[in-house]
Order: sequence, then structure tokens, then C-alpha cells
Amino acid sequence: MDENFGGSNNPCILGLTNGTYPNGTLGKGTWEPFGIYVPTDSEMDACQDANDPWAGTAKYGWWTTYFIVSVFAVVSISNGARRFHNLNRIHGLQSPFSFHHKVSALFRWASYPQIKAFGGFIPPLGPSLVIFGFLIFSIAICFLPRPYYRPPNFGSPPLSLRSEWLATAMVPWIYAAATKRNFLEFFSGVSYHRVLTFHKWVPWICLLMSIVHATSMIIKANRQQPWSYTIRTDPYYWNGIPALAALAWLCIMSLGPIRNRFYETFYVFHIVAAVVFLVWMYIHLGNLLESWQYLHAATVLWGAAIAWRVVVHAFDHGWFKKIPRASVEMLGADAIKISVPMPSNRTWGAGSYVYLRFLSMRPWESHPFTISSLPAPSMGKESDAHGKYGVNQMVFLIRPRAGLTARLRSSLSATQGPLMRSCLVDGPYEGYIDKLRACDSVVLLAGGSGMSAIIPVAQALKRASGKIGMSCCQNIRVIWAIKDLSCLVWFKGQLDEVKGLVSIYNTGSSDMNSKLYNENSKVESATSPSSVESFGNVESGRPSVKSLVAQAAQKFNGRLGVLVCGPSSMVLDVRNAVATLQRQILALNEIIQSKEIELYEESYSF
Repeated sequence: MDENFGGSNNPCILGLTNGTYPNGTLGKGTWEPFGIYVPTDSEMDACQDANDPWAGTAKYGWWTTYFIVSVFAVVSISNGARRFHNLNRIHGLQSPFSFHHKVSALFRWASYPQIKAFGGFIPPLGPSLVIFGFLIFSIAICFLPRPYYRPPNFGSPPLSLRSEWLATAMVPWIYAAATKRNFLEFFSGVSYHRVLTFHKWVPWICLLMSIVHATSMIIKANRQQPWSYTIRTDPYYWNGIPALAALAWLCIMSLGPIRNRFYETFYVFHIVAAVVFLVWMYIHLGNLLESWQYLHAATVLWGAAIAWRVVVHAFDHGWFKKIPRASVEMLGADAIKISVPMPSNRTWGAGSYVYLRFLSMRPWESHPFTISSLPAPSMGKESDAHGKYGVNQMVFLIRPRAGLTARLRSSLSATQGPLMRSCLVDGPYEGYIDKLRACDSVVLLAGGSGMSAIIPVAQALKRASGKIGMSCCQNIRVIWAIKDLSCLVWFKGQLDEVKGLVSIYNTGSSDMNSKLYNENSKVESATSPSSVESFGNVESGRPSVKSLVAQAAQKFNGRLGVLVCGPSSMVLDVRNAVATLQRQILALNEIIQSKEIELYEESYSF
């Protein structure tokens, strides 16, 4: 037995015996003020050195960082190879980088499926596996090493320190994923909508680790002194409460139903809570073991993204001297059309989206809308060659719901004719058009106003079809489900360009269609039998998207791209249909002609 510890080989023995060695020798510390042994620095160091010392716990933050960076690097390298391969496909060149179609099908089969429970609240299988894997990693790093606690007055519990570093190391990535212009989306190729999935779920793991940290620290404090004394004398306990409360607020208020219910105020309070959390984290950590480096990273990433966004915003608006005035008008079938004039040199890709900020309507809020138009003539390779809009302008087609869109409808109801409103345009942020150009065939599915994201993509693909260096796409099919035929007036000019490619599914009752048909002459003209039939096939009833996607896979060779924008139920059905087809590709089902089937989706909102 090691005599260095008074007849014990346990360097923490004094904490277990309240200051007395097994041989009867007393420790050199004190028992003040609560009768619980307080060791000397050398006695504490000896105990800690043998049991996950405080000075070495920063490694858990680095392990967390290594895990996240490794996942990000794998996804980014894969995306880089994929982009290069797509570029070569578009230009008709042989690519040195490509993935075997069965390997691609395997990864898609493992990432596309999504359960319908809770309205799509649970992410698709791929992101869910990554998030769950990170949760398991965090729990393993936190709870597998022993010990969990030290004797009273011998230092912070190892369990508390491990969980603290795990939570702190997540902070830069959470803030990076929150920005609209972020490096995660650019390098990984993951859509902003999917990056937000990680932004919504990783904070819950951070909150879990923070609760473990706080709970173990409270247990430690109560073992050595009254809680009232701890709060009064130790600032590390009370200054951690605001940060924990802010994080809990951010997580709970970001839950889908709550966020959607209070979206008008959610954004402002979300930003305030994010600032409060970061400030109090600085105060709480006190840069012990250089822990501020994670907060510095979060501050720089967040601040740089905001600064870059402001600079681009200012540049696009002539340093805020040339603010466009949007025209807002009502269309048939309860839709609102917003037209924003753009400078002649402003261009954007099909399916891009922007954030609109109306200066006379809650100017602190911005809302995402997909651009349903293409640039005017000579403005870009996807320009509106037929000059449907006359001038270069962004056009948005939206269905009023709550919040901003409801206020717009209310304002339009109180006036005659269109409204003119000053607005700032943040964007454009690119959609999926470049990836769809690299597909041999494309199926575009829309539900209701989701056609606003689909119709410009269909136009762009048709114009570039068969042109080397522009697109590989040879076959285009558009499927649009609408409740009544009066919706056709929304995109009449654009539908003329892609007529013959569109299949329209009228899901409304005949009585509803008759009523809306006779509401006004404009709608009547757009929905007359001859006009409707000129756009393409018209069928009654709800489309079976599963069958439609399967039929396309059985008909078209090569790479098939599927883009869907519509209600969440429609998006889920298409997603799971494409996932099912991946299994058939893996099984070498001869019925399936497509060697690859890619899925892309747009959402009504973020």
C-alpha cells in the first residue's frame, strides 16, 4: 500500500474521511466554516491529477470540435466532387470524380425517408442519424469516463466539466448555422432549410449538456456548504443562470408550433435571447482554460455574416439611396402578386428566393419568398426571352396566411387597385437549378402556390434543354395540383411557354370551380376549356405522387431529378416515394430505367 496517502493508495482519501488519513494523521487543510474538510492546494492537486484533472478537461471541447469538423469535411469533400461531376456532365465532359450509382442510391435510401407523424416535425432519416450520432457521441464522452464527482471541496465534478466543454464547443456551430449567408451551406452543399434543421436540434443537445453541468455543480455545492451561502459568495453559480435560461428559451420557443404561432415576435426575441446567451456565456466562463476561444469564434462568425449581409444589402440598394417600391395587387383565387423593379444589371437564377422587408410594415421583420419570375431580356442566361414582364423585376406569388401576408391582404381590401410599398430585398439566395441542369430528366411537382417555385425552373430548363454547357436535361414533366382552375390565372403567361409539359390535377369540387369560374372575366378567360387544355393534360382528383414519380423512373433513363414544392403532406409523400425507388435501384429492378434519382424540395416557409 502506498504510504504517501497515510496508509491509502487513494489520493482523494482525505475527502472521503473528512480530513483524516487511515493511519490517524490529519490533513493539512481546515474544517472551516461548515465542518467539512477543505484541502490544501497540493492535496487537491494530488486528488485531481489521478481523476480527470480540471486542467486537462479542455480536451473534451476539442474532441467535440473534431467530431463536428470531421463530419463537415466528409460532406464538403463529397459535395465538391459532386459539383465538379455535375459541371462536367453539363459540358458533356468525362468527369474524374463520380460515385457509383448504387453507392449514391444507398446513401439516398438511408437519408431520404421521413415519418409522417407530427407533420414532419422529425427530420428525414439522414439528418436524424447525424443528429442522433452526435447525441450518442456527447452522452458517451460525458458519462462513460469516471469518476462523476470528487469529494466535497476537492474541485468541480468531472461530470460537470465534461458536459460544460461539450456544450461550449457547440456554440460556434450553432451560431454559424443561424446565418443566412454561411460557410456551412456553401461548402457542404446542404440547403439552408436543412442547415436550419441542425440549427434547431443541436441546441437541444447543448441544453442537455448544460443541464447536466448545472445539476452536477449544484449537487457538488450542496455537499460542501448551504445553497444560500453558495449563491451569495460564488458568482459562477448565479451568473450561469441567465445563460441557461436564454438557451432554454431559444430551444423551447423554436419548436415548430410555437414558432409558427408567434412568428411575428419570434424573430426579434430570438435575436435578443441569442445576444443575452452569448454575453452571459462570456461572463460565466471567465476565459478559464482559454474557453473564450469558442465564444470568440461564435462572435466572429455571426458578426461577419451580419456585416457581410448588411454590406451586400447596402450595395444592392445604392447604399440605401435606391430603395425599390413594390407593387402589391390581388389576383384571382385569393392570391397576392408582389412585383419589385430591379436594376437592369440585377440577375438571379430560377427558383431563387429572397427576404423582403417592407419599411412601412414592421420593418424589423423580413420574410422569405421564392421568386416566381426570371430576369428580363438580356439580363441573364435564364432571362425572360419573351418579355412577359416588360421590365426587369422580381415577381412573387403568395397565398395570404397570418402575419405580413394577412396585413397585405387587409390593406388591399381597403383600397382599390394595387398598393405601392417601399421594400428592401435581401438576396437572391440560389435554389436547385444548377443541380437540376445536371439531370437527364426532371419531374417538377407543385401543390397550390408552390407552383411559384416550380414554374421558373420549368421555363429555365426548357430554354436550356439540349444545349451543351447549359443543361443535360432532355425530358421535363410538370405536375400541378390545384383546388380550382381559377389558380391558372396566376401563371398564365409562364404556362404558355411550357404548355405541353404540364399535367394539371384539379382537386376541388365542381361546385367550387363553377363559382370561381364565374367570379370575373379575367379568371373566366384564363380557365376556359380551350385555354386550360392548351396548357396540358387536365385531370380531376388528387394526384398519386408516388405513382407519378415511379412512372417517371420507369420511363426515363440516366439521372432523374425530382423537385417538389407544396404542402408538407405532399412533400413527405414525394420524399418517401423517391426513397422507396432507391431500394429498387439497389435491387437492380429491371422495371426502373433511371440509374439515379435525386430529390430536391422547397418549403412554404422556414
